[in-house]
Amino acid sequence: MADTLSFDLKLQKPGFELAGAADIPLQGICGIVGASGSGKTTLLRALAGLEPDAIGRVRFRDTDWTGLAPQHRSIGFVFQDARLFPHLNVIDNVRYGARRRGTDETRIQEVISAFDLVGLLGRRPGTLSGGEMRRVAMARSLAAKPGILFLDEPMAGLDTDRKAEVLPYITRAVDQFSLAVLYVTHSQFEIQVLADHLLPVANGRIGSLKPGPACFTLPVAKAADGLIQFRLGETVFDYAAAGQVGERWELRPGPGALLVENHPGDATAAAVIPASVVADLDEAGGACLMVGDQKIGFPVAPGLAAGRQLWLICPGLVARCRTRKT
Repeated sequence: MADTLSFDLKLQKPGFELAGAADIPLQGICGIVGASGSGKTTLLRALAGLEPDAIGRVRFRDTDWTGLAPQHRSIGFVFQDARLFPHLNVIDNVRYGARRRGTDETRIQEVISAFDLVGLLGRRPGTLSGGEMRRVAMARSLAAKPGILFLDEPMAGLDTDRKAEVLPYITRAVDQFSLAVLYVTHSQFEIQVLADHLLPVANGRIGSLKPGPACFTLPVAKAADGLIQFRLGETVFDYAAAGQVGERWELRPGPGALLVENHPGDATAAAVIPASVVADLDEAGGACLMVGDQKIGFPVAPGLAAGRQLWLICPGLVARCRTRKT
């Protein structure tokens, strides 16, 4: 499988064993998920060549990484603690890896723009907020033009509000640079916002690749003053984000979403969306929903007949721009 990161690995440590295989599509963000201590970071390190005792095979597209030194694997690796150079300002931190790889200045400026760092370039890491440090660390990795980006709990230590500020920069970079990402986290919020695929790890055992959270796409119908508006039939709802009319945005119901049989009236939810049951099964064997003209996998109570009209209440709707206006 040419456009995948494929592996079959085993790693034995005192009191712990990591084992499993997967073929991960090199499109979008694959969330490596599981409880603390399950082996998520160990898997990422093994794939990066940072666990010399790991045995098995690793293949990236058409290149065999098995036995290859970490610096030759075309990986951008961002750790939990950012690991910026404290004696360098932001621009020199970003340029550091790029210069070692011979990356031109055009790429550096594109990355600076993508992560909105223009106003920070002269500052040292010690003067940055936690969210700003994460943006600089990711920009530094991307400036070196990696084939894939490994993010090891990059939002660790940030509260939900700060995460909500930083995560859109990741989705923007994925789209702008056609980037593949492996993203280690145990945060359901981060998964809801980011993940296109999920790879579960539990007690050192690597599970089967699964689809990301349910989502559908709609065009922006109206945009003004930091709000974008979507229309689905007679239903209209707003989302706090900057966008342009005609862009197609991906919308995810978000944590806490639920289905009801009657419209809830003036609900305080972010969106109340019309849906209907379809007979098709999703990958987990549950019924699918039809939202507009799109089918999404979402938990549906057994016994509801195909065609049954429902309402999807989304208290924490998550949206991200997927296709720019043409």
